[in-house]
Amino acid sequence: SYKELLLIFAAYDVFLVALHAVLKPRVVVVETTIFGVAADWNNRYITAFYCSCNTVPFVLMIIDFLYRYWCISRPHLISWFSNPKFILFLILVPLLEYILWFVVCTEVLTGQGPEIGKDVLQAETGRRLGKVIQEGWLIMNYWENGVINVRIFIALMIFNTIMIGCFSIAITFGGLTYYHIYVLRGNSISAHSLNMQRKLFLSVCAQTAVPLFFVYIPYLCVLNLPFFDLPVFFWDDACMLLTSCFPAWDGVIVIVLMPDYWKGLLGMVWKRKHTTSQRDTISIPTIPTANSR
Repeated sequence: SYKELLLIFAAYDVFLVALHAVLKPRVVVVETTIFGVAADWNNRYITAFYCSCNTVPFVLMIIDFLYRYWCISRPHLISWFSNPKFILFLILVPLLEYILWFVVCTEVLTGQGPEIGKDVLQAETGRRLGKVIQEGWLIMNYWENGVINVRIFIALMIFNTIMIGCFSIAITFGGLTYYHIYVLRGNSISAHSLNMQRKLFLSVCAQTAVPLFFVYIPYLCVLNLPFFDLPVFFWDDACMLLTSCFPAWDGVIVIVLMPDYWKGLLGMVWKRKHTTSQRDTISIPTIPTANSR
């Protein structure tokens, strides 16, 4: 089950890499108070689609830690991951998170019509990129004429709640897993299984550090620093670069820290090829010769 779970995560990582390469999103912060993100396709729904897709790993991280926690403390619950109803629930949670993020981006953030923030961002992209991105903007202009934009502030709180909430839940499961492995010593499982759980727990921790540094921190910086009228320094330029690196580094963590996984995967592929080869050999018809008659 866990290998299948990792395959799903890896497949989604590949999807994110392809999505970033196709859409080429840009994050721009101007005058320390205007945040905007756009893609080369000049369509804000496509931009919202990209931003929302990058939030799905927030929930996937929780699922990863939940599986590890149940393995060490509630092994009888692992069978739930093979239950169709529970699988449907695991699918619905990131889907609902995606829908909420997408709706906030398209219905709460501005950028659909003419506005001062949009003009400023267009001019800034022309200065930075050498070309003007006209449309497709998702804009958060926190302070207009020195007055807080309540609508944008609500959107910011929703984004922060999703990110901080997901990370807090994942850390909670991680802490409980650590407690059962290193404090209770996994009384309910064998020494071999306990050692395996330790290795897997360390790999999950490493996998958690990757989205923390490549997604969480950049997102939190570019979303929150403009609200407090603080300079973002290099974060707006680095945000999408770091986000695009996340899927690749996530895959590296799996390969380096979980050799049993990828060796097992290669073994399965090799075994399948070997079985197919044997089947083809057995199925070759025997042609009777003259001497055999």
